[in-house]
Amino acid sequence: MRRFVIWCLTVCLTAYSTAILAQSSSKEPLRILAIGNSFSDDGMEYLPAILDNLGITNVEVARLYVGGCSLQQHLSFYQEQQSPYVLTQSKAGENRWIEHKDRCSLKAALTMGRWDIITLQQQSGKSGLYDSFEPYLSELIKIIKQLQPSARIAWHMTWSYSSNSQHGEFPKYDRDPEKMLRAIYSATQSAAQAHPEIEIIIPAGTTIQSLRMSAINNHPHDLTRDGYHMGFGAGRYALACTWYEELIAPYTKISMAGNSLSINKGMVAVTPITAAYCQKAARKAVRNNFTPKKIRRVNSLLRKIEHNN
Repeated sequence: MRRFVIWCLTVCLTAYSTAILAQSSSKEPLRILAIGNSFSDDGMEYLPAILDNLGITNVEVARLYVGGCSLQQHLSFYQEQQSPYVLTQSKAGENRWIEHKDRCSLKAALTMGRWDIITLQQQSGKSGLYDSFEPYLSELIKIIKQLQPSARIAWHMTWSYSSNSQHGEFPKYDRDPEKMLRAIYSATQSAAQAHPEIEIIIPAGTTIQSLRMSAINNHPHDLTRDGYHMGFGAGRYALACTWYEELIAPYTKISMAGNSLSINKGMVAVTPITAAYCQKAARKAVRNNFTPKKIRRVNSLLRKIEHNN
């Protein structure tokens, strides 16, 4: 009798597990498109490797790249019907980057089927200057909503330059990484306040700042490879962890902390120790992330208090 009960339980559990797996495999893949530049390349480079390491087969990521591209340039390319972008895709189940041979237009990418999340960002040197966002951000949001009305718009909040950066736009922030980061925070908040369409903020800058205050930082390079682009090891890996935690984990329900990816590249390689720092920093940044909804609630409350006074 006992064996029969155990057999019944085993059959039931197997059937339940099969049903769950079937439900998961039949789920429409999550599709993410980044409209960006080299900083979005840094942010996304190791995403397919993390997805593969975690056994995730229902997420597609793609990115449009023009080096140093600003919001103004993205809009200009669209309005002038130009095709300057390198389009790179990692399709669901394949988890590897494939670069398209032909250059792509923004409209062509936006109309490649359904996109669930579309990310935007400003050129790094202007990322802390909100005046440089408009009217280009407003127009790009209109275009996205026209072509992909159900897509969620995410803002990629980038990072400050390193302490030893020689970037030509660093003097705008008095060559002070922390001042630059505060400006990026301020500009991001202004963008979120002005545009309720921005539903998600990817806190890449927060993750990197957290790591710069940790034991794995390599000051004065500060995890970069050239003073502004992220290093090929821990820097890029930490960004991919942040993108995964903010955009993908809510969909897959699979913890990023389970990945065992190692990357022996850059000045700070991804080892089990550095990976743990990166994963923790990404989770903390996302958990404490300011979101557009939080910002709007706070502003609404402040207006009520001012009105009552």
